[in-house]
Amino acid sequence: MKLSPDKIEQLANALVDELAEIDGVMFQSKDVQLRTAMRDIMTDELMIEERLDAEIHKTLQAYKYEITMGRMNYDDLFKKTKSRLVRERKLIL
Repeated sequence: MKLSPDKIEQLANALVDELAEIDGVMFQSKDVQLRTAMRDIMTDELMIEERLDAEIHKTLQAYKYEITMGRMNYDDLFKKTKSRLVRERKLIL
């Protein structure tokens, strides 16, 4: 993950605070629950790319022999696979 848990917590708290300042925004939950939910959602969204990268690494293990023999370039194959999956799954990274 590209942000530390402390930074995510700080951003989640700042976002809830900003929303609370907007006229017409009413929360239907306790402040602590909102902050926890915001932190969890942000963490989940930030983990999407990490999970995708892990899935690609696992998939490319099937091509390990070809990669080590120089028939395929791991970095190129990784990039192509990642952009294909991002496009197919309509992910925003």
